[in-house]
Amino acid sequence: MPIKTIIMPFASQEDGKHRLEGALNVAQFFSAHLDVLHAQVGAEKLMPSEKRLISRKFYDQIDKIVRDYVNDDMSQAKQSFEHLCQKFGIDEHQSDSQQTSAKWYDIFGYRGEIVAERGKVSDLIIIPHSLNGQTSVSFEAAVSHGGKPILIMPRQQTHFSPETVMIAWNGDKPAANAVNSALPLLREAKQVVVATSEKYLHNKPTQEDLARYLARHNIDVECITFTHKSRNTGSQLLEVASEINADVLVSGAFAHQKLHQKVFGGVTQKLLTRAKIPLWMMS
Repeated sequence: MPIKTIIMPFASQEDGKHRLEGALNVAQFFSAHLDVLHAQVGAEKLMPSEKRLISRKFYDQIDKIVRDYVNDDMSQAKQSFEHLCQKFGIDEHQSDSQQTSAKWYDIFGYRGEIVAERGKVSDLIIIPHSLNGQTSVSFEAAVSHGGKPILIMPRQQTHFSPETVMIAWNGDKPAANAVNSALPLLREAKQVVVATSEKYLHNKPTQEDLARYLARHNIDVECITFTHKSRNTGSQLLEVASEINADVLVSGAFAHQKLHQKVFGGVTQKLLTRAKIPLWMMS
């Protein structure tokens, strides 16, 4: 399936202009439509229980302060978005044509809920690399409920024209889902490399099985194996990606639920915290 609808949640101005430019370049790469979803909450969301304890007039004043603060904070980002669309000649409307288009949405609600909802009717979800090394609400919602591939972009990367794509392959379902969702990306790449730790070399389907599958999609691949060391496989994958000058790394995202917290596997966590290149992931 081609990439035609992309969403990107936007809740912080941190590296905002770079993130917007990067997302617009992703949309141009796929000739797709980009929806920038500015999620914001009012006082009703921030303090629902307190609503019963204060007067309506005071509550309305708090709500106005919150909304004015959010609007002021995002006005510069929205102006940057509009300026970049003009700079790149991107139509700022919902478009049904084959040309790249983009639209900014101000939506009241929790960011995770919005990503989970809108992700189901998109083809790709763009999430920025975490600032603090922890997984974001947007990423967790996209993995758990979005049902679509996620492109984790370095926060200051503005370009997107990948020539070398590396696939982290171990034969499991998340890896297979990631590869299948990345077919539009892989078709455009000049070089596709399948990298497998010797620890998983004989897991089925094997590298060779994947190579045959991709060949039927007219995608030629090179298969390489790296020696499994005692340290985390994620670190080794990033070393291999660096050695071959990979522009994007395609990988499954492994996660399980522990009480009320989403816990990610060691390889996934290492990729999320250490990667310097875009990650194309799916669970």
